Order: sequence, then structure tokens, then C-alpha cells
Amino acid sequence: MSLQNIDLNKNFQLGVLGYPLSHTLSPIIHNYWMQKYQIKGSYNSLEIQTNDLTTFFKDNISKFKGLNVTIPHKINVFEFMDEIDNSAKVIGAINCISINNEGKLVGANTDAAGFMSGLRKFIPEIGFDNSNIMIIGAGGASRAVIYSLLLESVKKISISNRSRDRLKVIGRDFNGVLNPVDWDQKSKEISNADIIINCTSLGMLGNDSLDIDVSSFNENAIVIDLVYNPIETELIKSAKKRGHRVLNGLPMLLHQAALSWKIWFDILPDIDNEPVIWCASVISSPNIVEPVANAID
Repeated sequence: MSLQNIDLNKNFQLGVLGYPLSHTLSPIIHNYWMQKYQIKGSYNSLEIQTNDLTTFFKDNISKFKGLNVTIPHKINVFEFMDEIDNSAKVIGAINCISINNEGKLVGANTDAAGFMSGLRKFIPEIGFDNSNIMIIGAGGASRAVIYSLLLESVKKISISNRSRDRLKVIGRDFNGVLNPVDWDQKSKEISNADIIINCTSLGMLGNDSLDIDVSSFNENAIVIDLVYNPIETELIKSAKKRGHRVLNGLPMLLHQAALSWKIWFDILPDIDNEPVIWCASVISSPNIVEPVANAID
């Protein structure tokens, strides 16, 4: 990895833009890399409400090298961009902003590539030839996952969502290549799936669990839950008990973060065990957030 194009005497400001941000692990990940690669500066949580976005972009954006964007601003920030990359246009969400040398704001989406990179690293033998894939949810995360799967030339992607209206919209936006499944009919489609991906917040700490019968799964199915807090959702626990290969949302989180660095600094950080362990520790024991943050500040 080369740092020769980075001014190591410069103080770089990075951050994650969203509201609220009590759940975010991004500062832990990015500040760890800044320390590891001896890049001066800091990565901070920027809790900005929707009504304050215009003021933020007018008065503060010039201070930053780059930003990540999370809920609820992944769509809201489109209007402030000077350029938008193709992935963000197709997915309909921006999760990474870079500020180039001319001061122009460039919006990108690293969630899709981050999902696939994380999946291939942790389940390297995964293949998509003739695979039936079932996606649960029709929000921003599912759009990124679908985009990444289409780049792999996946032939059959079924999708189910509680809201029929959102199901229709996502089907239209992806030009009819998806197989929409009514929420109350999803069990049959799930039972035939080779890869099952939960892209909803169901199962996240404080939310209801995803109501799904794991015993109906194809015995060789791979089960992926993009939730990472808790580390093991009820879906992941139940699937593990039945012997399924499983994956939570931490690999996607880490890999999309690394791809943001590729955009900002033209380097791709190593994803080693240390940030994974710290993230898992913070999730499992919220009272150690401050000590961990101090250790990498």
C-alpha cells in the first residue's frame, strides 16, 4: 500500500453524516485506520437533522476531505452534489461524499461493492450460477445488495417486503428483473432459495425479530443478515443451529468503509481482526465505547 500521494503533514477531517448517530461504529473503524497509517486528523459523528443540511453544506463542507452518509440522509444529500457516480444513481442512495481539489462534491455508493467484497472474503466459495436468491426488504440496503448481485449476472432474485407500494417501486426501478413476492407468501419462495438475505432492520437491537420459519430453509442455504447489532440476531442463531453458513452485517460495514478510503485517499486499508474485534466488543458491551474510542484517538 502506497501513501506517497497523501500529505502526511496535513490534518484531514472526515466524518459520518446522519441523525441520530448513537448506533454508529464508523468513528471506531476510521480512526483506527487513521492511527494505523499515521494520517493526521479525525473522523467524527456529525449529527445533523434534515432541516439543517443546507446550512451544513453551505458553511461547513469545505472543512472536510470526505464524508460517509447514513440514515436519513442517503437520498437527501443528492441535491448538494456536483457529480454523482453511476452506482449511486442506480441504487438511489449516496453513502460516500468526496471533496475534490476543485472543491466539487462527488457522491458515490460503496455499499454495493462493500457487500460483495465482504461476502467473498468471509464465504470465498460462494457462487451465483443458477442460484435462487431471496431478499427480504425493499429499502436502501436491499437496493445496494440487488445492484451488486446484478453485476454478478445473477439470474433470479426474488424480493418480499411488508409494504406492497415499496415492492412495486423497487421492481420498477430495477426494470422488472426482480420477482416480487407478497409478504404473506414469502415462506414458499424462501424454502426454495439458495441464498437468503435480510435487508430489513428486523432483528436489530430494540426492534422486533424477523418472523421467519428457519426450519423451512433449503438445508444448503446460505443465510445473511445485514443487521450487526446484535452480532447474532435470532435469524443468525437459528440458522447456525441448523448448520447453515451464516454472515452478519459487519463485513459489509467494514468493506464499504474501506472503499470510502479508496475514494478519499486512493488507498485500500487492510481489514484485519482488530477493528472487527473492537466493533464486536462495543456492540456486546456498550459501556466500553469511550475506552475504545480513547484508545484509537
